[in-house]
Amino acid sequence: MPASSNILGCLIWQVPGMPVQGWDFDREITSYQPGITTVAIGPFLGEPRLFAVQGPLSEAECEERLDGLKEAEIMEPQGSSADNHIEKVEAVIERIRRDGLRKVVIARKELLDLEIDIAKVFYLLCAAYPKAIVYVLHLEGEVWVGATPETLLTAGEEGLRTMSLAGTRRPDGPEFTEKEYDEQLAVTESIEDILLGLGCSKIDARGPVPVSAGPIEHLQTVIEASLPSSGSSIDWAKALHPTPAVCGMPKKEALEIIGEIEDFDRSLYAGFIGWISDENARYYVNLRCMQVGKKHVALYAGGGITAQSDAKAEFAETVNKLETLKSVIQTEH
Repeated sequence: MPASSNILGCLIWQVPGMPVQGWDFDREITSYQPGITTVAIGPFLGEPRLFAVQGPLSEAECEERLDGLKEAEIMEPQGSSADNHIEKVEAVIERIRRDGLRKVVIARKELLDLEIDIAKVFYLLCAAYPKAIVYVLHLEGEVWVGATPETLLTAGEEGLRTMSLAGTRRPDGPEFTEKEYDEQLAVTESIEDILLGLGCSKIDARGPVPVSAGPIEHLQTVIEASLPSSGSSIDWAKALHPTPAVCGMPKKEALEIIGEIEDFDRSLYAGFIGWISDENARYYVNLRCMQVGKKHVALYAGGGITAQSDAKAEFAETVNKLETLKSVIQTEH
């Protein structure tokens, strides 16, 4: 934890090809202020919070912050593991077919009785996910650790960039199916519609292509566009979030089903984490993540359900996703 008592939290992170970086943040603000680097923390549901940062921290200070979490007061994850996932997915498939919906993303939570060394897990994730944004967030007693492969939004003078990410497979497993390509296309089209609504022009979508995320692969389409005609980067991030990749479509109906079916609060899972400066803004979807306590770890994973889904296969997909995080935790032990 940061050394100064007036610090609200810290964010330690590594972007592919860059050294470990980090910031302390000492006050919450209502909007981005020019000249003040800002961290944005967005839950799955609800308004994002903005924090003015101190820093950047040196690599040695980042290590100090990570090591300090061993002695810090940390809240335990609440709730319990989400059960009956196959039955829940079967109910969602029936609802999708009945109501003609395109996709609903259903997640599950797994709570482990486990003590971990957060610093070790962070560096193991950096090694296991060389193409992901790996981070540790300590805010108001909660600690979240993740390695996300998905960019929600980057924006700068060169324009806007986002991506659609859908479908999961192991490189040595079966090829992506028509269901997964259809799901990926639906996510891409939904994002393009949102960008058009924001006033973007010259929208260019490239893909889908398989991309690796640790030991698994996803289908990815990169979408670039001119900057929207009005608003700020946080406004654009809020327009895109939650994306069809973590929610579904139509968004309103998908959110209603998620609220009915899931028996836990996603909190920051499938939310977003990012930062804003005068030069650019970067926001990342909070996937492949865990909330860490002193004696428990809560893991989260989800999958996109469509009319063509098989409930057992969807459950297996969440198992694969959770295993990628478990393997790192087990290595630490």
